[in-house]
Amino acid sequence: MKPRWTRRILALALLGVAATIEVGAAAQQAQATTPGKNGKIAFRRFFDQERTWGAVFVANADGTGARQVTHPAHGVLDDQPDWSPNGSLLVFTRCAISVPCAIYTVKPDGTSVKRLSTPVRDDQSDDSGVSFTPDGRHVVFTRASGGVRTYPGGEQVKHSDLVVMDLKGKHRRVLIRAGLYRADYEFAMFSPDGSQFVYGYRKSFFADPHSPRALFVASADGKHRRQITPWAMNAGENPDWSPDGSRILFYSNDDEDMRTQSQLYTIRADGTDLKQLTQFPDGTITGSSSFSPDAAEIVFGKADAGGMADVFVMHADGSDIRPVTRSAQWDAAPDWGSS
Repeated sequence: MKPRWTRRILALALLGVAATIEVGAAAQQAQATTPGKNGKIAFRRFFDQERTWGAVFVANADGTGARQVTHPAHGVLDDQPDWSPNGSLLVFTRCAISVPCAIYTVKPDGTSVKRLSTPVRDDQSDDSGVSFTPDGRHVVFTRASGGVRTYPGGEQVKHSDLVVMDLKGKHRRVLIRAGLYRADYEFAMFSPDGSQFVYGYRKSFFADPHSPRALFVASADGKHRRQITPWAMNAGENPDWSPDGSRILFYSNDDEDMRTQSQLYTIRADGTDLKQLTQFPDGTITGSSSFSPDAAEIVFGKADAGGMADVFVMHADGSDIRPVTRSAQWDAAPDWGSS
């Protein structure tokens, strides 16, 4: 549920150098929910109607104890928070209209804000769509760089790659690189055991004027890629692994004109056993979602037709939907951490 700025600031990709990612321990990136005891939910709250100013918040699963974690300047958006495996750190993307996006970490009490992205050079690269890797000492993200080509109604970046780096912003390694101006690779999430990762693939206008989206899964080294959702589903941002690694959670029809109502689904990593979890009425805006660490529940963002978005939770089978936030502002992009 992020604004689609004309620069497509958050639909971006990466670059990198060499590094070794450790993916053995029973931990994972926050978006691939770490098995364990349920902790707090992190989410993003917009402060303005244009949705260009927002901060990261955390709250208990029942909505109590909500507090603001980041404090960006007016016109700066902190978005898509992701918990570290042990719940001690959050990683997020910081963007502004005239400034390239960058990756930051912060402690859940709001202290120790740290920028991981390198200073911007002449290529005006953006880093976005970040999550922790299973070792808790690296993050995987999208980097967009190079020039842009315009088309009716938008622009397409030249380079879009999925990249891993450590928590000092160093030792970068490219996992997958898209063809020039051909696609956006987005929101890579490693499985809990670190053996593979899921990512979003959006075809560019120059590859397909309809710019469809699908989810793909690749081995941890970026090889053995396979498509798991059909292009017609337009699978949305921030897919999430179940804590046992058996299923991937996502939402469908991530498009602006709402031709088909978006719903939440799960699917196996081999593309089988697709299950629809929700039956939202037409006009509902659906956002990204996350499993709870105990796998019993799911948190997600949703806005009813004509209304503002809030964070909701439901049982993992899609039943018993109930609100976490009841804000007059736009709350979405939740991630459920462990404690």
